[in-house]
Amino acid sequence: MRTEDVSRTPEPEGIRGPMADLYDVFVDWEGRLGREVPGILKRLREVGARRVLDAGCGTGRHVAALLREGFDAHGADVSEEMLAQARALTGAPDRFHPWRMGDPPPPMGAPFDAFLCLGNAWPQVEEVEATLAAVRQLVRPGGLVLVGLKAVEIRRTARDPYLPLLKRVHEGKTLWFVRFVEFEDADFCRLHMVVAGDTVLHRSTRMRVYGPGTLSGTFERAGFRDVSVSARIGEPGVVPTTEDVFVHARAPEAPSRS
Repeated sequence: MRTEDVSRTPEPEGIRGPMADLYDVFVDWEGRLGREVPGILKRLREVGARRVLDAGCGTGRHVAALLREGFDAHGADVSEEMLAQARALTGAPDRFHPWRMGDPPPPMGAPFDAFLCLGNAWPQVEEVEATLAAVRQLVRPGGLVLVGLKAVEIRRTARDPYLPLLKRVHEGKTLWFVRFVEFEDADFCRLHMVVAGDTVLHRSTRMRVYGPGTLSGTFERAGFRDVSVSARIGEPGVVPTTEDVFVHARAPEAPSRS
């Protein structure tokens, strides 16, 4: 059995290489979209959103679902390999844009009515203030901001670093996906992903440690309003009981001109 530590390969940020090839094997897209899309649609329709940006869009599954529902949906990601898969999936290459959150946003057709960031991309943001400033540029005043992530502070409190073990069958072979959190200090941890099959792959991702309180404070200090950290993607204000949380917020209103 051969072991490959892809986390030690000198490469830019984002999911790339063998891990990018296996991303859609790892994620149960039928189940995930079935859980998330109805709530996303509910929130978008409540605020009258039509143009939507999915940041950290990965292979474009949420963008594809929104396009099928008639939304003017776009995606952005730091990984060109993931963007290539998204473009192939949707057949809409112009809708996907390279962007590292923390950098100034490139021309993507802003302003958008809503900004989505799902799938745990948000904790990987190092320059939080710069990213929130970019979100304010990308979203129209009063627009919806919806961020889904794992607030792993609960794992430190519970002293349980292991996420559920996942088994997948790919090309006739069984793969095991092992995930666990290694806390570095009060603010950061590393999420380890090990894929065990004929070849063992390992990827380590540095993430910010969030709890519901630190999340809401982060967005409120940046000027966002109606901030709520909820257990449900389609309903603000539901008290979280697990690490899976969703930030609901509205972009700051434009300053009045005297």
